[in-house]
Amino acid sequence: MLLIPIGDHLLVPLITVPGSEVVGLPKGRIEHGESAVEAAVREMREEAGLTGMVLEVLGTISYRFWARAEKSRVNKSVDFFLMLYRAGSPASYRPDEVENVRLVPLAEAEAMLSHDGERAIIRAARRRVRDLSADGFLAVRDPLTRDRLIAAVA
Repeated sequence: MLLIPIGDHLLVPLITVPGSEVVGLPKGRIEHGESAVEAAVREMREEAGLTGMVLEVLGTISYRFWARAEKSRVNKSVDFFLMLYRAGSPASYRPDEVENVRLVPLAEAEAMLSHDGERAIIRAARRRVRDLSADGFLAVRDPLTRDRLIAAVA
């Protein structure tokens, strides 16, 4: 789940897929040779047109769904990561995978999502942002450089 600091707000991308009214968080399959973190970054870029720096694990959800292509039920587990926006635009999403991308305030995202599991991920993100912003600013450390980043007023 990507956080985009804009002024005093933190925005998150929500997607709808073609032929569905389901509103969700960007997610997808892990490709061969790819880690869960690499898949999360790639899927965010493909489905929302955005790239981010992964900060930490937010949680995992598991669910079952009917896969038309496989003509069977599929069990799926998805790891969600808290990410901080680095680059990109929601106008750059892949239309073969996503019908629409909306950037919405973190505080409003939970009510817009279609599935309970993803609403729980938003609640986890809001709690983590509160923890990271005890002084009124979202302050994180870049895991690569260990520099402290002040991202946005929370």
